[in-house]
Amino acid sequence: MGRDDFSAANKDVLAKRVGYLCSNPACKQSTCGPQTQPTGTVNIGVAAHVAAASPGGPRYDESMSETERVSIDNGVWLCQTCAKLIDSDVDRFSVSRLQQWKLDAEAAASRALEYRRAPATESEGVFMEAERMMPDLIAEMRVDVRSDDTQLIREFVPLSKRGIKFNHPKPQFVYYKTDHPKLTLQLDWLKEMGLIIDVTPLTYPVYRMVPEFAKWLRFETGARSDEYL
Repeated sequence: MGRDDFSAANKDVLAKRVGYLCSNPACKQSTCGPQTQPTGTVNIGVAAHVAAASPGGPRYDESMSETERVSIDNGVWLCQTCAKLIDSDVDRFSVSRLQQWKLDAEAAASRALEYRRAPATESEGVFMEAERMMPDLIAEMRVDVRSDDTQLIREFVPLSKRGIKFNHPKPQFVYYKTDHPKLTLQLDWLKEMGLIIDVTPLTYPVYRMVPEFAKWLRFETGARSDEYL
Protein backbone atom coordinates (compact mmCIF):
# COMPACT_ATOMS: atom_id res chain seq x y z
CA MET A 1 0.00 0.00 0.00
CA GLY A 2 1.20 3.51 -0.83
CA ARG A 3 0.90 6.74 1.09
CA ASP A 4 -2.39 8.60 1.21
CA ASP A 5 -1.07 12.14 0.82
CA PHE A 6 -2.99 15.40 1.03
CA SER A 7 -3.85 17.24 -2.14
CA ALA A 8 -2.22 20.60 -2.80
CA ALA A 9 -5.61 22.24 -2.24
CA ASN A 10 -6.04 20.63 1.19
CA LYS A 11 -2.50 21.61 2.22
CA ASP A 12 -3.30 25.19 1.25
CA VAL A 13 -6.50 25.19 3.31
CA LEU A 14 -4.75 23.72 6.38
CA ALA A 15 -2.08 26.43 6.22
CA LYS A 16 -4.50 29.31 5.70
CA ARG A 17 -6.85 28.22 8.49
CA VAL A 18 -4.09 28.84 11.05
CA GLY A 19 -2.61 31.90 9.39
CA TYR A 20 0.49 29.96 8.26
CA LEU A 21 1.58 29.55 11.90
CA CYS A 22 2.69 26.27 13.44
CA SER A 23 -0.24 24.78 15.38
CA ASN A 24 1.94 23.64 18.28
CA PRO A 25 0.97 26.10 21.07
CA ALA A 26 4.53 26.04 22.39
CA CYS A 27 5.91 27.02 18.97
CA LYS A 28 3.67 29.26 16.83
CA GLN A 29 6.52 29.60 14.30
CA SER A 30 5.65 31.50 11.13
CA THR A 31 5.97 29.04 8.25
CA CYS A 32 5.82 31.27 5.20
CA GLY A 33 7.74 34.36 4.10
CA PRO A 34 9.61 36.10 1.29
CA GLN A 35 12.50 34.70 -0.69
CA THR A 36 15.43 36.87 -1.71
CA GLN A 37 14.01 37.05 -5.22
CA PRO A 38 11.17 39.62 -5.34
CA THR A 39 8.61 37.12 -6.64
CA GLY A 40 9.69 34.12 -4.56
CA THR A 41 8.41 32.72 -1.28
CA VAL A 42 9.77 30.32 1.33
CA ASN A 43 7.60 27.71 3.04
CA ILE A 44 8.79 25.71 6.04
CA GLY A 45 5.34 24.43 6.94
CA VAL A 46 4.08 20.86 6.72
CA ALA A 47 0.58 19.48 6.37
CA ALA A 48 1.13 16.69 8.90
CA HIS A 49 -1.13 13.66 9.20
CA VAL A 50 -2.84 13.20 12.54
CA ALA A 51 -3.34 9.51 11.72
CA ALA A 52 -0.49 8.30 9.50
CA ALA A 53 -0.70 8.25 5.72
CA SER A 54 0.46 4.63 5.46
CA PRO A 55 0.57 1.43 7.55
CA GLY A 56 3.24 1.41 10.21
CA GLY A 57 3.30 5.18 10.43
CA PRO A 58 2.68 7.23 13.60
CA ARG A 59 -0.89 6.91 14.90
CA TYR A 60 -1.98 4.87 11.85
CA ASP A 61 -5.67 3.95 11.96
CA GLU A 62 -6.54 0.99 9.76
CA SER A 63 -10.26 1.66 10.19
CA MET A 64 -10.00 4.93 8.24
CA SER A 65 -10.81 5.03 4.54
CA GLU A 66 -8.43 6.60 2.03
CA THR A 67 -10.81 9.53 1.70
CA GLU A 68 -10.78 10.10 5.46
CA ARG A 69 -7.00 9.77 5.62
CA VAL A 70 -6.41 12.54 3.06
CA SER A 71 -9.18 14.81 4.32
CA ILE A 72 -8.61 18.15 6.02
CA ASP A 73 -9.98 16.63 9.23
CA ASN A 74 -6.92 14.38 9.42
CA GLY A 75 -4.39 17.15 8.94
CA VAL A 76 -2.65 19.65 11.19
CA TRP A 77 -0.36 22.45 9.99
CA LEU A 78 3.07 22.46 11.65
CA CYS A 79 6.57 23.76 11.10
CA GLN A 80 9.05 21.14 9.94
CA THR A 81 10.59 20.79 13.40
CA CYS A 82 7.28 20.12 15.13
CA ALA A 83 6.18 17.77 12.34
CA LYS A 84 9.27 15.68 13.06
CA LEU A 85 8.68 15.96 16.81
CA ILE A 86 5.14 14.55 16.79
CA ASP A 87 6.21 11.55 14.73
CA SER A 88 9.20 10.80 16.96
CA ASP A 89 7.23 10.52 20.22
CA VAL A 90 3.84 9.00 19.42
CA ASP A 91 2.93 8.24 23.04
CA ARG A 92 3.31 11.89 23.92
CA PHE A 93 1.61 13.30 20.84
CA SER A 94 -1.64 11.39 20.57
CA VAL A 95 -4.44 11.82 18.04
CA SER A 96 -6.58 13.69 20.58
CA ARG A 97 -3.73 16.03 21.47
CA LEU A 98 -3.01 16.93 17.85
CA GLN A 99 -6.69 17.47 17.17
CA GLN A 100 -6.82 19.87 20.11
CA TRP A 101 -3.77 21.73 18.77
CA LYS A 102 -5.59 22.15 15.48
CA LEU A 103 -8.81 23.40 17.07
CA ASP A 104 -6.95 25.85 19.30
CA ALA A 105 -4.77 27.17 16.45
CA GLU A 106 -7.79 27.77 14.23
CA ALA A 107 -9.64 29.49 17.08
CA ALA A 108 -6.63 31.75 17.71
CA ALA A 109 -6.45 32.64 14.01
CA SER A 110 -10.14 33.46 14.01
CA ARG A 111 -9.78 35.75 17.03
CA ALA A 112 -6.79 37.46 15.46
CA LEU A 113 -8.96 38.37 12.49
CA GLU A 114 -11.81 39.59 14.66
CA TYR A 115 -9.96 41.55 17.34
CA ARG A 116 -6.94 42.63 15.27
CA ARG A 117 -4.60 42.39 18.23
CA ALA A 118 -1.10 41.14 17.58
CA PRO A 119 1.26 40.37 20.46
CA ALA A 120 3.97 42.97 20.96
CA THR A 121 6.60 40.25 21.34
CA GLU A 122 6.94 36.53 20.68
CA SER A 123 6.84 35.87 24.43
CA GLU A 124 3.63 37.83 24.84
CA GLY A 125 2.10 35.67 22.13
CA VAL A 126 2.78 32.58 24.24
CA PHE A 127 1.37 34.29 27.36
CA MET A 128 -1.79 35.25 25.48
CA GLU A 129 -2.17 31.69 24.20
CA ALA A 130 -1.91 30.35 27.75
CA GLU A 131 -4.58 32.78 28.90
CA ARG A 132 -6.83 31.78 26.04
CA MET A 133 -6.48 28.09 26.91
CA MET A 134 -6.96 28.42 30.69
CA PRO A 135 -8.46 31.84 31.52
CA ASP A 136 -9.62 30.95 35.04
CA LEU A 137 -6.24 29.62 36.17
CA ILE A 138 -4.30 32.50 34.63
CA ALA A 139 -6.71 34.98 36.22
CA GLU A 140 -6.10 33.46 39.67
CA MET A 141 -2.34 33.48 39.09
CA ARG A 142 -2.55 37.15 38.10
CA VAL A 143 -4.39 38.02 41.32
CA ASP A 144 -1.84 36.12 43.42
CA VAL A 145 1.19 37.72 41.77
CA ARG A 146 -0.28 41.19 42.18
CA SER A 147 -1.15 40.54 45.82
CA ASP A 148 2.50 39.78 46.59
CA ASP A 149 3.90 43.08 47.84
CA THR A 150 7.41 41.66 47.96
CA GLN A 151 7.28 40.78 44.24
CA LEU A 152 9.46 37.78 45.14
CA ILE A 153 7.06 34.83 45.33
CA ARG A 154 7.34 32.71 42.19
CA GLU A 155 6.61 29.16 43.38
CA PHE A 156 3.25 27.47 43.74
CA VAL A 157 1.82 24.11 44.79
CA PRO A 158 -1.10 22.26 43.18
CA LEU A 159 -3.22 20.40 45.73
CA SER A 160 -6.25 18.15 45.27
CA LYS A 161 -8.54 20.05 47.62
CA ARG A 162 -8.68 22.71 50.31
CA GLY A 163 -7.83 21.64 53.84
CA ILE A 164 -4.71 19.69 52.92
CA LYS A 165 -1.75 20.81 54.99
CA PHE A 166 1.45 21.59 53.16
CA ASN A 167 4.40 22.90 55.10
CA HIS A 168 7.22 24.56 53.24
CA PRO A 169 9.83 27.07 54.42
CA LYS A 170 9.28 29.37 51.45
CA PRO A 171 6.04 31.31 50.82
CA GLN A 172 4.09 29.87 47.90
CA PHE A 173 0.82 30.23 46.05
CA VAL A 174 -1.59 27.28 46.10
CA TYR A 175 -4.02 26.12 43.40
CA TYR A 176 -6.66 23.43 43.95
CA LYS A 177 -7.94 20.78 41.58
CA THR A 178 -11.40 21.28 43.03
CA ASP A 179 -11.27 24.84 41.64
CA HIS A 180 -9.55 23.80 38.40
CA PRO A 181 -10.60 20.25 37.40
CA LYS A 182 -8.10 20.18 34.52
CA LEU A 183 -5.23 21.52 36.64
CA THR A 184 -2.81 18.64 35.96
CA LEU A 185 -3.24 18.97 32.20
CA GLN A 186 -3.01 22.76 32.39
CA LEU A 187 0.27 22.58 34.29
CA ASP A 188 1.63 20.17 31.68
CA TRP A 189 0.78 22.76 29.02
CA LEU A 190 2.39 25.59 30.98
CA LYS A 191 5.56 23.51 31.32
CA GLU A 192 5.57 22.70 27.62
CA MET A 193 5.10 26.38 26.79
CA GLY A 194 8.11 27.23 28.96
CA LEU A 195 6.14 29.37 31.43
CA ILE A 196 6.70 27.29 34.56
CA ILE A 197 9.45 24.95 35.78
CA ASP A 198 9.00 21.79 37.86
CA VAL A 199 11.11 22.23 41.01
CA THR A 200 9.55 19.42 43.03
CA PRO A 201 11.80 18.63 46.03
CA LEU A 202 10.41 15.38 47.43
CA THR A 203 6.70 14.64 47.78
CA TYR A 204 4.23 17.36 46.80
CA PRO A 205 4.80 18.85 43.34
CA VAL A 206 6.16 22.39 43.34
CA TYR A 207 6.41 24.68 40.32
CA ARG A 208 8.13 28.00 39.69
CA MET A 209 6.93 30.70 37.30
CA VAL A 210 9.65 31.92 34.96
CA PRO A 211 10.45 35.63 35.59
CA GLU A 212 9.05 36.85 32.25
CA PHE A 213 5.73 35.11 32.87
CA ALA A 214 5.46 36.49 36.42
CA LYS A 215 6.23 39.98 35.14
CA TRP A 216 3.55 39.67 32.47
CA LEU A 217 1.00 38.51 35.07
CA ARG A 218 1.81 41.51 37.23
CA PHE A 219 1.50 44.18 34.57
CA GLU A 220 -0.77 42.79 31.82
CA THR A 221 -4.44 43.70 32.27
CA GLY A 222 -5.70 40.42 30.83
CA ALA A 223 -7.67 39.50 27.74
CA ARG A 224 -11.16 40.81 27.17
CA SER A 225 -13.70 38.47 28.70
CA ASP A 226 -15.74 38.31 25.48
CA GLU A 227 -12.81 36.62 23.74
CA TYR A 228 -13.77 33.43 25.54
CA LEU A 229 -17.41 33.39 24.54
